[in-house]
Amino acid sequence: MPHFVSTKDEIVQNMNDIASDFACLKVSALKKASRILGEVNRVTIGPDATASANESEKSDNIENEQNSCNITVSQKSVCPQIKISMQSGITFSVKKIMLESENQRKEEVQKEIDRHWQHMKENGKAIQEHIAISLSHMAKERERKSKENYAYILAEERIAEQEEMRRRHERQKEVEEYRKKMKEKEELIKKIIKLKNVYSVKYHDIVILSESCKDQNSVAIILSSYAATLEELHYQMKFIDEKIETGEVTSSDLSNMEKMVHQINEIQCMFKLEVDKINDQENVVTTENVVHAHLQSKDLQNQELKDTQIVSESVAETNIQEQTNTNDTQNNDAQKCGKMKKHKKVTENTNSTNISQVIAPVANIDENKSSTEPDEGHLYEYVDKESLQIYVNSQKFLENYVKSLHEFSQSTATKQFRFECQKAINIPVNAISGINEQHLRDKYERLHNLLIGKSSPNVNQHPRGADFCKNILAKKIVSQGETLVSSKPKMAFPIAAVVVALWNDHPDFGDLLLSYFHKVCPFTVPVFMPKIVGQTNEDYYKLMGYKYAEDGTVEKHDKFLKRMSGLMRLYASITITPQRKGITKPNPHGLQNAWRWLAAVLNIEPRKIVTDLCATLLLDMLEVAGNALWNAYPKQFRKLLILLSEEYYPCMQSVGCIGGGPLVRLEEFLRSSLTKGFIPPPDGQFSQNFW
Repeated sequence: MPHFVSTKDEIVQNMNDIASDFACLKVSALKKASRILGEVNRVTIGPDATASANESEKSDNIENEQNSCNITVSQKSVCPQIKISMQSGITFSVKKIMLESENQRKEEVQKEIDRHWQHMKENGKAIQEHIAISLSHMAKERERKSKENYAYILAEERIAEQEEMRRRHERQKEVEEYRKKMKEKEELIKKIIKLKNVYSVKYHDIVILSESCKDQNSVAIILSSYAATLEELHYQMKFIDEKIETGEVTSSDLSNMEKMVHQINEIQCMFKLEVDKINDQENVVTTENVVHAHLQSKDLQNQELKDTQIVSESVAETNIQEQTNTNDTQNNDAQKCGKMKKHKKVTENTNSTNISQVIAPVANIDENKSSTEPDEGHLYEYVDKESLQIYVNSQKFLENYVKSLHEFSQSTATKQFRFECQKAINIPVNAISGINEQHLRDKYERLHNLLIGKSSPNVNQHPRGADFCKNILAKKIVSQGETLVSSKPKMAFPIAAVVVALWNDHPDFGDLLLSYFHKVCPFTVPVFMPKIVGQTNEDYYKLMGYKYAEDGTVEKHDKFLKRMSGLMRLYASITITPQRKGITKPNPHGLQNAWRWLAAVLNIEPRKIVTDLCATLLLDMLEVAGNALWNAYPKQFRKLLILLSEEYYPCMQSVGCIGGGPLVRLEEFLRSSLTKGFIPPPDGQFSQNFW
């Protein structure tokens, strides 16, 4: 509000002050009038006025008297009377003039007050108008902002709608693409099934032709020449059937199926020509026999004997031909791999055997013996000799160790103690993780103190207590590789750190651990044992590491591969794990064992039955230990990778499954590593001074 505008309270106060002054003035005038009322009996105003000296004096006194509203004085001052006479004879009193001037002044003051009051009203009105204008502007501003907010909200809603439409369009596009892919896949499956039916018809025609042939011995000889190709086609068909069931067929499967149909068609055409030729020859022979039947009717018994002899010779000829074809096929595969070895056919019988029967001939092999003997020669084609000896020794060690604990493990007196020991081992082993240094050190110290008898239960209270705990601990660690590491590969490194620390303090624990690794996963040696004569399928699969359910069903292959992968990753992690801070001696099972493992695998002839397993384990070893091997042996390891990529992998591919996942992943890893010139450290590996 402007500084010259008074508030309403101030205006009311000023009016009250003015009114109080007027009231005093009225009282003063009335008092004076009442004082002179009785003495005035003549004309006192105008030209005819008469006045006495006393009246003049009184009049002067009255005129000179101060108003009570002006200045209050304690004593009245008497001034001499001043009169002004004019030529006309009219006399004016100065006091009266001053009184009138005062009255005029008061009127002017009153007018000024009124003017100020009016001005204040005008200012108040202007202020009200200004306030109204400000309110109007504020209202307009609020309305503008409200419109802007509303427009912003509408814009956001439009953007949200557009985004929703875009997402809906993308989802619709994805659905259409998915439907398109599914339709293409269905068309692909239909084409493959159609080709599969053609393949089945061709195969059935071959069977019918073989049955319609008049000389079955000759048919057997002809079929043996196609046996390897038909077996390969059958294996590929089985692989495609599995992909059809899972719906994972691709255009390459269609092209493979077309190639298979083309091959079976060629085989069927060639086989038909051979069968027709044999039938024609038999027809000629039959005609000649009819013509000369009377000449051959002398001695039927001699003829039957002759026929029997011919059949025997044909069967022998068939066996020779089969063996020749098998050897030729295997020699071709060996030449593809750059090998000079000969493959021998593995005979399968139904007689049962066990591990001791399998490894017993190997354990007693004489170094000076001729390598042409069937058992030894056949075994060393697929198993590295040094690795096989390591495997045999470790299994003997484990067998003797377990036998020494048999009485202790079966005793009822030690049942509670064994239970407490198992509990004391399982709890810290299950809790091992790489959270921090203190956590890992705590788990190591608890296990170490248990093995040396410084914790509860005290293993020294029984002569075989410490040995029992080491056996349980080794078995538990290997079990962690099968279960935990197979699903969480990073967990291999904290377990490996504790294993290496305990191996330093307890070497027999390390030997036990290796023996259990070799028993559960013989490929950690590495040993890829072939099936030998007299061995059942169940015994062979158990020897390889497969598990059997109570109902006798064998473990599925994908689960078997996952378990073996977890065990190999744990084993490889042990070989590259550094020692704890302050430990100067080397790793008791260090990096040189990873190098030996790779070299031993490259000296083993690839086999079809273990190709995907070998590729999986090679990839696990390279992913875990590849970085450390490259740093330790830069030139040699690169040469080894080149050998693996350019020679060994093609050999595996030639005998393996077409389009197999493990082989594809191994090929991509090798190509990437050689292109980049390095292998990255494995995910989850500890630093040098972690603990």
